[in-house]
Amino acid sequence: MDLGIKGRRALLLASTRGLGFASALALAREGVFVCVSGSNGERAEEAAAKIRKESGGAAMGLPGDLSKPANMETLVADAAEGLGGGIDILLLNHGGPQLRSALEVTQDELVALSSIMMKSMIRAAQLVVPGMGDREWGRVVLVGAPSVGEPIPHNVLSNLYRGGMANYCKTLAAEVIGKGVTVNIVSPSAVLTERTQSTAEQRGALRGVSAEEELAARESALPAGRFGMPEEYGATVAFICSDLAGYTTGTNIRVDGGAAKGFS
Repeated sequence: MDLGIKGRRALLLASTRGLGFASALALAREGVFVCVSGSNGERAEEAAAKIRKESGGAAMGLPGDLSKPANMETLVADAAEGLGGGIDILLLNHGGPQLRSALEVTQDELVALSSIMMKSMIRAAQLVVPGMGDREWGRVVLVGAPSVGEPIPHNVLSNLYRGGMANYCKTLAAEVIGKGVTVNIVSPSAVLTERTQSTAEQRGALRGVSAEEELAARESALPAGRFGMPEEYGATVAFICSDLAGYTTGTNIRVDGGAAKGFS
């Protein structure tokens, strides 16, 4: 299947590993020129080299520290220069927050995570989307989470900021679809990444069991009977960025093996 995006240019935030990397690799395999970014510029270039080797496509790496929204100005400008033109595809992503209950989260954590999980995401969109509209084609994808649909116990930071970003994307989607720009959320759950394993360690500690026991219990409870793989997530992102998905916008697409109890 030809997704019709060969030659497009993509900037992916927090994409040196995990779901961001899987998305970058999937796009590169479709002929998209990708720019991966992360807080460490050397690690970003290493990820880009790996993508070039595995896909045979074009990839570059840039530093993109999300802790300060002003950093997005430099990242977007440098990415556009390196990619050879305006950005057609933007993946909004960040590292997962630490587990916190509603009463224990601190003011410092709220301030710090607001920049990483919302302010930098919004600034990147504000810098990139107008150019997409001018060219009458664009794709914005937010890496979501189960918290987009319902709160996750002991994860108030994800519930708060991912939920807010989902509503931002829904608002943006209605504003730009008339210009050929789509905005969607692709929400993973039970996709096996370093983050999944880290969360298992934290949740296992709360229950007094090992990370291995926590992971095994979670996997056995999944309707699919297994964890999803990052490659399956990346393939979904690639399709939603394709020409074929031009009428799909403002949606929350789940990659969760049937784990969600409802549709939203």
